[in-house]
Amino acid sequence: MDTDYALHPETSSDWADRGVCKGLTHVFFGPAAERPERRVEREAIAAAYCQSCPVMMECRTTARLNREHGFWGCENDEQRAAAGYAPRSPSRRAVVQARDRARRRHMEMESARESIVAAG
Repeated sequence: MDTDYALHPETSSDWADRGVCKGLTHVFFGPAAERPERRVEREAIAAAYCQSCPVMMECRTTARLNREHGFWGCENDEQRAAAGYAPRSPSRRAVVQARDRARRRHMEMESARESIVAAG
């Protein structure tokens, strides 16, 4: 299986060295089978780092456009999925549910837009 992929053309990794998270991978990416209570605690710590980070928005944009997994730019997988940017490989039921809700909302909005255009 080929795991190489190019970054989305609207993103780069030039910002990464300026991130306050550098060297703190264990805070931003939980272990396999992490307990939900522990994930909440870990993500609260990650959010505190993100809120003081000078490259938070670049980080968030990179994660969204590249469909990344983990805690990026003060967003977890569920939050990105709810915004319409689900990770390539959703790992928790909550992420899949958030992705599906976002897709339904998008389809409803498209349907409403088409109805308005047809009626106009």
